[in-house]
Amino acid sequence: MTVGNVKARVGRRELTSMFTLFVAAHAFLDYPDQVSEYGFEAAWMEPLLAGIMALVVFLAMDQLFRRFFPGKGLLEVLRIGFGRYVSTAIALALAGYFIFVTASIMRQFSETVIITVLPATPILVVSAMFVATVAYVATCGLEAVVRVAQIAFPIVIIAFIGLCLLTMNWWHPALLFPFWGSGIGSLAIGGYKTSAIFLNVLLLSIIYPHAQDYRDLRKVGVRSTLYSMLLLTAFLLVYHMVFAPLETQNLASPIYSLARVIHAGRFIQRIESIYIFIWVSAAVLKMSITIWAAAYILTDTFQWPSYRPIMPALALLCASISLTTSDVASVVRSQEDTMLDWGWIVALGVPLAILLIGTFRQQLKRGDARV
Repeated sequence: MTVGNVKARVGRRELTSMFTLFVAAHAFLDYPDQVSEYGFEAAWMEPLLAGIMALVVFLAMDQLFRRFFPGKGLLEVLRIGFGRYVSTAIALALAGYFIFVTASIMRQFSETVIITVLPATPILVVSAMFVATVAYVATCGLEAVVRVAQIAFPIVIIAFIGLCLLTMNWWHPALLFPFWGSGIGSLAIGGYKTSAIFLNVLLLSIIYPHAQDYRDLRKVGVRSTLYSMLLLTAFLLVYHMVFAPLETQNLASPIYSLARVIHAGRFIQRIESIYIFIWVSAAVLKMSITIWAAAYILTDTFQWPSYRPIMPALALLCASISLTTSDVASVVRSQEDTMLDWGWIVALGVPLAILLIGTFRQQLKRGDARV
C-alpha cells in the first residue's frame, strides 16, 4: 500500500528476490543452531523437509485463491469467512505475531553486533540505529523494499557462494555422518517445527492484491521457497563440515564464525567485515518486511487511509519489546517456545484454514442465493 487508496504494484522478479532473502536471512540468525538440536549431523535435511511442507501448503492455497478468490488477499478472505468482529481479532493476532518476530530479530541482531564487532557499545545505541533504519525503509513502502531486495539479491547470493567455497580448506565431510543424524523421527519433528521460517507463504497470501498479475504469484511462491531452501541447505552442509553440531552451540553467529575461518592465501583472510555489512543489510531488510506487514494488516483492518503515521509507533513498540528480556539467551528461549512450537501454525496452518473456511462460507452463500 502506498498513500491513500492507491495500491503498490510489484513485479514477479522483485517479489521473488525479496522473499528468497527474507527466508534465507535465517542463516544469519540462530536457525542453524535450532536445526542442529534436532538433526545433529543431518541438520542440512531439515530445510528440505520444511520447504517441501511449505510448498505443499502454498500450492493448495494458490489453487483456492485462483478458483474462488482471484485478485483478493488473505485479509479480504478473512472478512468473508469470519465476519467483522472475529476477522478483526484474527488480524490483530497476525499483526501482533509480526511485531513479535520483528522485536525478536532486532534483539538477536543487536546482541550479536555487540558481541562480535562493537563490544563497548550500549545496546540502546545499536537498537536505536536498527529502529531508525528499519522504520525509514518500511515507511518508504512495499515498492521500495522489493526494489532494494532486487538490488541486494545478487550480492547476497554471491556472498553465500563465496562463503561456502572459501571455507573449502576447512571442510571435513566425515562430520556429516552418521547420515540420518539423530534419527528420522527427530528430523521429521525438526522439519515441521522449523517450517515457521517459511513465513513467505503467509506474506504472499496477504499481498496478493499488490502483484502486477496475481497469476504470477504461484511462480513467486514456488521459486522463492525453492531458492531459499537450497541456500539454507548448502549453508548448513558447509557449516557442519566446518563445525561439529555440538560445537555450534557455543558460536555467537553462524555467518560470522564461518567468515572468520576463511584463510585462502595472504590476501584472502579476515574478510568477516564484508560479511558483517551483508549480515546487517539482510537483518534490516527482513525487519522492514515484517514491520511493514504488521502496519499493513492494521491499516487494512481498521480502514485507515495510510500506514505511515503508525510506523514510528510500531518501530518504538518493537524496540521496547526487544529490550524487555534481560539477555539474549532469554530472547532465544522465548523465540524457540513461541516460534518453534506455534510459529508453523501461524505461517502455514492459519492462512490455509482461513482460505478453507472462506471457501466454505462463500459456497454456502452461493447455494442460498440459488435457492
